[in-house]
Amino acid sequence: MPLYELFCIAVHNPQSAVNLRSVITSLSNQIHSTGGVVRDLKKLGVNLTLPQRMRRMRQYHDRGDHFTMTFDTSPIVLKRLDETLRRDPSVIRWTLLKKASKVKDLNKPLNPSVEFGEINTNPHI
Repeated sequence: MPLYELFCIAVHNPQSAVNLRSVITSLSNQIHSTGGVVRDLKKLGVNLTLPQRMRRMRQYHDRGDHFTMTFDTSPIVLKRLDETLRRDPSVIRWTLLKKASKVKDLNKPLNPSVEFGEINTNPHI
């Protein structure tokens, strides 16, 4: 299963964190029920000012709760997650990124665009 990362901005609720908690639980339940694994969940900030006023489902938002989730799942489930996020009124923005197709691909060093040989330190040669 490929490894994906989700960056999400949810609507901020000043009374409680119900919006954020419900978004995270619905996504993680959907991933777990289909055999996927949630590897990492980070809360990046609560009640953060957005860089610009954002409109979602006929409402304007200037503050939001940010989080990232790293998970393994199949591409079919990823499509369902995207549809869930699209329908959820408590989600302002989201981005799904593919980090690797296999876990062993994560540890591979990146090949530089230009291969440098040994640098000659003596300019007279």
